[in-house]
Amino acid sequence: MTQGQQENVIAGPPVDYSFRDLKNALDIVYEAPVSGTARCLPIKSDVNLNEHLETLPTPRSPVKAGHRILNSNSLRICNNLLISLQGLGKVLPHVLDDPRELVWLDASCNQLASIEDIITEYPKLQVLYLHGNQIRHMTEIQKLAKLEHLTKLTLHGNPITEQKNYKLYVAAHLPKLRSLDFSTITKIDREKTEVWFRGYQKQMADK
Repeated sequence: MTQGQQENVIAGPPVDYSFRDLKNALDIVYEAPVSGTARCLPIKSDVNLNEHLETLPTPRSPVKAGHRILNSNSLRICNNLLISLQGLGKVLPHVLDDPRELVWLDASCNQLASIEDIITEYPKLQVLYLHGNQIRHMTEIQKLAKLEHLTKLTLHGNPITEQKNYKLYVAAHLPKLRSLDFSTITKIDREKTEVWFRGYQKQMADK
């Protein structure tokens, strides 16, 4: 690849660990995906977890005919019992050829109470599903501003969506977002957001 050329990544379908009764992200290594192909086979219960994770090879990026070939750059861990994503960063090298290429994460329908910092450690993330969780505080949204490529987000089914001006708040803090809760953010929506946000900022300044 010559300097200035855009890298072309070819990735397989999402690696799907939905409906596995996962209580901890680390439990992923013991499970076979519902669909998609994980980088590593599941380990047996008598295998030392830490040793397995520490001996995983460094992320690899096979190249064929000028393209980087990855098993996947998408992960589905929805419909489980997760109360936290702690440990996800440790297990992603077990799941994905190159975790740095993660662009799509579905962690919906769990019991997550916050938007954890681990999510913002994957700057190429474009699609994030968090609907059906327990996120309550509007300020959690501000964490996602670090994800410059995030264009699609779901939060419906969280307590946060019941708060006044929820959609305006999200759109204001994520100006590059194109879709929220499976609804397109239109130009008119953006204009309304700008007007509201100016008033909101003034209100906060006056406090």
